[in-house]
Amino acid sequence: MTLLVTSQLRFLRRSPWSALTALIGMALGVASVVAVHLISAQVQRTLDASAPPHLAGLTHLLWRPELGADDYFRLRDWWRAHPQVPLASLVPMVDGQAELDGRRVQILGADWLTLPAGAALPAAAGATLAVSPEVLVGEAVLADQELGYQAGDRLSLSGRTLIVAGVADTGLGPALIADIGLAQHLLGSGPTHLSRLGLAVVDPFAPWRRRLDRLMPGFGAGLPEPGAAPLPVLLGDDSLDPAWQARPVTAERPTAAFARSVLFNLGALGTLALLVAWFLIYQVGAIWLRRQHLVLTRLQMLGVDPRMLRRSFLALFVALGTAATLLGGLVGVQLASLLVDLSAATVDAATTPTALDVWVLLKAVGSGLGVCLVGGYAAFARERRQRPGSGWWRWPAIPVLGLLIAFGVIVEGTGVIGGFLAVLAMSLLAVVLVGPLLWLLRRVGRGSGRGLLTRLALREVAWYPRVLDVALAALTLAVATGIGVGLMVESFRSDFQRMLDVRLAGDLYLYDLGDRAEAIEGWLLAQPEVRSVRRFGEARTRVGALPVELGFGEFDATESARYGFPRALEPGQALANERLLRDLGLGVGDSAVLAEGEITLVGTFPGFGDARGRVLVDVSSLDRFGLAPRYDRLAVQLHGEGALATRLAERFPTISVEARATIRAIALRIFDRTFAITRALTLLALLVAVVGTYNALTALRLNQSATAELLRAQGVTPAETRYIALIRAATVGGMAIALALPLGIAMAWTLCGVINPRSFGWSVTLQLPVVGWLPPLVLGLAAALLAGLLPAPRERGALHDSA
Repeated sequence: MTLLVTSQLRFLRRSPWSALTALIGMALGVASVVAVHLISAQVQRTLDASAPPHLAGLTHLLWRPELGADDYFRLRDWWRAHPQVPLASLVPMVDGQAELDGRRVQILGADWLTLPAGAALPAAAGATLAVSPEVLVGEAVLADQELGYQAGDRLSLSGRTLIVAGVADTGLGPALIADIGLAQHLLGSGPTHLSRLGLAVVDPFAPWRRRLDRLMPGFGAGLPEPGAAPLPVLLGDDSLDPAWQARPVTAERPTAAFARSVLFNLGALGTLALLVAWFLIYQVGAIWLRRQHLVLTRLQMLGVDPRMLRRSFLALFVALGTAATLLGGLVGVQLASLLVDLSAATVDAATTPTALDVWVLLKAVGSGLGVCLVGGYAAFARERRQRPGSGWWRWPAIPVLGLLIAFGVIVEGTGVIGGFLAVLAMSLLAVVLVGPLLWLLRRVGRGSGRGLLTRLALREVAWYPRVLDVALAALTLAVATGIGVGLMVESFRSDFQRMLDVRLAGDLYLYDLGDRAEAIEGWLLAQPEVRSVRRFGEARTRVGALPVELGFGEFDATESARYGFPRALEPGQALANERLLRDLGLGVGDSAVLAEGEITLVGTFPGFGDARGRVLVDVSSLDRFGLAPRYDRLAVQLHGEGALATRLAERFPTISVEARATIRAIALRIFDRTFAITRALTLLALLVAVVGTYNALTALRLNQSATAELLRAQGVTPAETRYIALIRAATVGGMAIALALPLGIAMAWTLCGVINPRSFGWSVTLQLPVVGWLPPLVLGLAAALLAGLLPAPRERGALHDSA
């Protein structure tokens, strides 16, 4: 055995170039996995640290009409009488809005004694404060960092002097969190008034979700989340009042759910480079085996056990995988820092991880050493079997993969995992079709209308599928993913730009108005360059237990038309974003009970970037909800450019003034940086595929060395030899892009129409701009041409010299 291993290591020394390219490709795959894990883990820690304390450990929010303390006590008594129900906690809560220093703030209250064990107060910087919810007694409150307070500050509200016990980034906007008794007083409600109840229902997927999040941060979001349901259905007891409705707490913090979906998508995309690297390792194994075929056959004829041959061969991949794991881990740490700098990820640069924890080390070893061993074993099993017609499995696989695609796309209950299952099945379908495509090329290459050199190049590609099929599949997947992601991003960007044009109809926008909105508006209307001024306001309210943002203004026909509605909004009518309709299961024309009043949803708009449900109403509808029209921003339209912004800053120094062009440019810049990571990862996968293509074409040239010598002896010039290489590489690249283009469009459609709505709550209209699909195609073809034209190394491990 030692002699065999020594022989294999000797072969590795004599084939340095192919070993180096395999090492680089595998190390890049490991680096992408390490980088994605480090980024995702830090983002997840930031999200976990920013969870509002009144929701810690809870799974659902419970609501019913005219909820009061008696309802809570009756439900608690029922729970105590049924200890077998999957319920771990029941928390009474109140919420509402109050005026604080001329600013509308949310007041949130909970009975801290009934919260699940382990609840903690999150700090604004991402670390946990050295306090627990029990400190929120008496006059103590927790302030969201958006209010600008510091721990220990005092403030006056509703006749009470409050002490800020801590400051946190709750993700809820300007808010104060207090004990339930204090919150009821601040809101002016009675001691029996409740807004909703918090539930901690035992989640059967929770252990698996935690394990998945440790293995790949954000992947737990792909599992079924606790959903909205009547309480009898949720707890499995028909004796409960069906008027109780429960909604998941993820609806309370949609920004966290949004970020977790981004993490899931990022993690799934990050595995692409590893998948392509696996193809590379498998291909290297097949190539090396073919180059050692004569020696291995002779050894087996001399009586050497095939299992010993396999073990000695796998020793090559142990060495390769170990080196790739070490190199990829080091590169991955640096890549993580680079990708964070390129993106708009919510990671504090000072806390960006630079050390490898246990889980990422296990993933690096599994991705490098494990994949090398699996790929080498699979290559050995395939090449040593040498049975003709071994591709019989391809045809039954086609309908099976088609069913998987349909299942993931049609069955919405499969969630994000179902969408990515469909994408994976599409990718495998393209891999299955590589063999038939090469067979078709054989028939095309027999045509008599082509020159001898062209037919020879086509013949070399078509008659050696074992050398090229894996590289062709890897290049196809990399290019297709680039097309799919590129089209999704460009389609999203186009819709995002349209949304900006809708929302940014004014030339100037004024914020932080305080209680001077009317005075500022009057001053503006007196300026000669001002054409019109529109007032807008926003409030937080609920539909049952679901938090909703209520936007209001003067929605005449002009304003409504910007949201795709053809006429002015009447009292009681509203426009709703896609997320709200999706969360409520409603459609245009349905009614919803918003706070204390009922509204009719007469239209919808996409709402890109809306973290939660949003409705827009005319200011005349506010009296239905008991709200006064308090405006917090003004939109100003001008006759032309002028110095109005400068005069505004001088006249009202405390307000914020932003030009439309500035807001739009910043939004688009953030958008582009947000997708920088996805583009970098797809480019990384394409780079790995280039290495694989180069290896395959190099092996093809090495295996055809005898043919090349014969051609030179017959007078074929070096220029004609380069022409053969060019046609050969162009054929491989052409086949890759021929498969990649429809696959990429199908991926883009799935991303826009299936994964995006399930992840973020809004759909994206698929478009096919040239800038989305042409660059990956050009890069893929250029990669194949480059790999085919680069000089082949003169390694001594050819078929005739591998001993």
